[in-house]
Amino acid sequence: MRVLFVSTSYPRNLRTNVHGIFQRMRMFIDAIKEIAHLDVLFYVPPDVETSPVAVAAVERALSQHWNADLRLFLCRGFTRSEAASKWQLYGAGITNFFKQPGYITTSGVQQVQALEHCLGQKPDAIFVHRLTAMCPLLLTRATLPPIFFDLDDIEHVVLLRSIDRQWPWRTKLLTYACLPALLWGERRAMRLTHRTFVCSELDRKYLTSSWGLPGVVTVPNAVSKAKLLRETSNPTLLFLGAYGYKPNRDGAEFLIEQIWPRVSRAMPEARLIIAGPGPDRIRGYNAGVLGVEFTGFVDDLEELYQRARVVCAPIFVGGGTRVKILEAAAYGKAIVASRVGVEGLEMHDGVEVLLRDDPGAFAAACLTLLHDPVLCERLGRAAYATAVQYYDRAKIVSCIKFLVRDCLL
Repeated sequence: MRVLFVSTSYPRNLRTNVHGIFQRMRMFIDAIKEIAHLDVLFYVPPDVETSPVAVAAVERALSQHWNADLRLFLCRGFTRSEAASKWQLYGAGITNFFKQPGYITTSGVQQVQALEHCLGQKPDAIFVHRLTAMCPLLLTRATLPPIFFDLDDIEHVVLLRSIDRQWPWRTKLLTYACLPALLWGERRAMRLTHRTFVCSELDRKYLTSSWGLPGVVTVPNAVSKAKLLRETSNPTLLFLGAYGYKPNRDGAEFLIEQIWPRVSRAMPEARLIIAGPGPDRIRGYNAGVLGVEFTGFVDDLEELYQRARVVCAPIFVGGGTRVKILEAAAYGKAIVASRVGVEGLEMHDGVEVLLRDDPGAFAAACLTLLHDPVLCERLGRAAYATAVQYYDRAKIVSCIKFLVRDCLL
């Protein structure tokens, strides 16, 4: 059996591209490679080399990294020939899903032809990773085999939250106007598939009850390692993320600008660690804020989590579920998070996590935990038990294998 895996999440650096999107993608790769040969089509940025020699080198690296027998295909995404106005960026997308930012990159003639070339290899099924990679399948006239679709974020939900929090009113109006076309594209994509995978029961129930869509299945994000770390005496807060992703940048800036001043005034000996790649994108990175440490990418997560007493997750935009919270839970750390941050996870306020959205309440919760090691331990142990029970990676990979094989055999 052969499965064509299609994605726009190209891992340019196999060492550092290990955050949430890539962890979830790898989870599906690990499941599929055990039941089928893999063809992998990545739509890549325009600066990625796509010559036969370069593709062969990346194919060897990915085969070794994933321990998988695969054939690799790379296609550059569509790019505009000149700088686009706001009307070009958003106006055309009001009536055409395929012209919207992000989705236009996989909707050109060349991108559809790349898919059709891969279809010439006669795959028995296609696995589509995220909505951006679905566009060529919606545009081709070729006969398609059974399709599996990972909708890790419900994109119209992400868009609505982003509009409400981040953009000036003129851009808001243009973006709101794009919503019907996005809903059309998202719904059409799910109608095309045999199975649509989502991150949580919350998302599954929303799509099945509100939209009446069949074939929606929950495949949670997962953690591969669970280890209950000893409590540290260091009064240290930790935020971990990849800062090329705007919700993570916003979360880091929320901590530095609105939470940390309150915590630092009340507990001068406290420290805040901002960890993860791309910290120079964070507002305040060069401000020299007292008590704040930027680590950049960290290889040893266990050592990083051992340094922290409290993990913070002030995420207010996005969809799906947050892998960073699952990782903290798997290490038995006390967590303070926003309600959007834990949305879709089997975690509850005051049991496995403290949920706070207001800056003052968030800072107060952090201070409470920094002063109360008993409460830290109780929350951490409860979070650890939840991670082990619901989010064990090996169990979820086995579930994916069953779901895919069951549809094809």
